[in-house]
Formats: sequence, structure tokens, C-alpha cells
Amino acid sequence: MAGAGPDADLIDIRLLNTFLVVAQELSFTRASARLYLSQQAVSSQVRALEASLNMQLFRRTTRSVHLTPSGKVLQSRMQPLLQALDEAIVDAREVAHRSGVVLAVGHTASAAHRLLPRAAGLLSRTVPELHLRSEQYSELGLRAAVAEGRVHLGVGLELTFGGSRLARQEVGREPWCAVVGPEHPLADRQQVAVAELAAYEWLTWPRSSHPGHWRAVHRLAARAGGPPTVTETWLSIAHGRLTTTEAVMLQPLSFTLQLPQGMVPVELEQAPVGHFSAVWSMMAPPPCLNQVLSALTKAAEYPWASGAPGRRPQLPASALW
Repeated sequence: MAGAGPDADLIDIRLLNTFLVVAQELSFTRASARLYLSQQAVSSQVRALEASLNMQLFRRTTRSVHLTPSGKVLQSRMQPLLQALDEAIVDAREVAHRSGVVLAVGHTASAAHRLLPRAAGLLSRTVPELHLRSEQYSELGLRAAVAEGRVHLGVGLELTFGGSRLARQEVGREPWCAVVGPEHPLADRQQVAVAELAAYEWLTWPRSSHPGHWRAVHRLAARAGGPPTVTETWLSIAHGRLTTTEAVMLQPLSFTLQLPQGMVPVELEQAPVGHFSAVWSMMAPPPCLNQVLSALTKAAEYPWASGAPGRRPQLPASALW
């Protein structure tokens, strides 16, 4: 690019995007929740950008985060540029997909690890003219996206929303497992009963954004035979608590495909299951709906068993495709 300095050629767009989210939130904790990254990863990306530009973008204290004058200039100039880049990519995709049909799928994080990748692989073979575009949301964000027509279809685990104008269909189930830190008393166990977890604090995503996950965890807590302490927290903060405390977090088993370093999955005896659902507007049914629902149902089939003693819960490679 004519006139570009040497620094401009080295900047990773992901770093700029992370910087803009932190600049909007003025909080590394809230930014990490929006980006589905750990707080440490967000801080590392901001430091990498500052090092690349050789300037300080934020002033940090133990209580607050503020933009420096340089940070304010970068935010004001980069925001419209990255928005224009996003629009250019969308336009380019529309040209690429002009000969086919685009299906916009909104999903919660629980569907991202296994269900949607496997369904996309099945659809690419059975309906090659159908092109999937996926976007991740919190449960409440997904409800709004479906209701407002920003996505054709919503997919997630333990979705709680519905309505007179929304259709809903269960497409599959998935076992839950416990996730603990490496020093947890249960970290060396191959399998535990749900009731054994009642001695520890449980972590769940906030009810305000993920009510389905929150309710499912509380149902499991009741099954544990006496309500343990259940604390609402964002996933990025939960990782730190799991590492430094004896807390436990219940997650769908496919979460172990992208488990953060140091976290340990523990199989549950007679594992309870979560329910995946697809939701769409009856006013504007998604294209190729029957084929999509069939692919989701097939993708949700779970080739999982506890296996031989001494084996950790894990997904075989064949579970992905």
C-alpha cells in the first residue's frame, strides 16, 4: 500500500479488533467476555499491539482503564476503517455466493465445538449449493437475532426462548462433564458421581445472558442432593477461578475439544445430558429447512461412551466429521 509505514505492514487485524473492543468497554474483563478469550489473552494482544506501534494505548490502574491520547486517536481512525473492511468482506461473500443460497446461522458457544462443524460438513455433501454463514451470540443475543431476522436459524444447548411466531425443534443431546483445575482434588479421578460435586462451589454463565445454561446447572445441582454454592461468572473469569480454587464448572462434553490449557475434564457417572434445539421464525422459514434440520440431527448423534477404565472423556476424531 503506497505511503504505508513499516509498522502498518506488521499489524495483525485481530490485535486492532481486540484493541477496539477494550477501548469500547474500558475493561479487560468485559472485553474478554465479548471476545470469548481469556483476560490474559486480551492483555497479551493489547501489549503486542502497543509494542508493534511503540506507543502506550491505555493507562491501567487496579481500578480503571483509560485511553491515552494516542489510543483515542487510533480508536477514532480505526473504527470506521475496520467497519469498512467488514462491509467489504460481506460484499465479497455475497458475490461469491451469488450462484447459491446463503443460510445465516446464529449459535451459542456450546454449538461451536462439534455440532455446527459436523453439520456443515454433512451439508457440504448433501446440499452443496447451500452456503452457511455463522455468528456466535449469548442466548439472549441469539433470541434477538432470530426475532429480528438477522439470522435464519438459531442453534444452541438448553435454549429457553420461544414464542407464538417462533418454531422450535430439538435436534440432539450431549453429555455434560465436569471441568476442574489441575490441582483440584478430583483432577486425578477418571469418573465421579454428580453427588460428589456437591462439596464444591459450582460456576455457571450469568443468568442474565445465558438463562438456559444457568437453569440446567441448577437442575444438576438439585440432582447432586443439596444445593452447592452456584456462582455466576463469565467464562474467561471462570478459568482463573478453576485454576486457583476448588470450584467446578459443568460443560457439554464437546467443550473438551477446545479446553484451555491446564483445565481437566472429568467424566460423570451416568452422565446427564443437555438438549440442543434449533429455533426459527415461522414468518420467514430458513432455506432448505428440512435438509438443515436433518444434518443437525445427524451431527448431534454422539459416538461417546465411558470406555475402558483409566480413560479420560474425550471425542474421537470421527466425531467431528
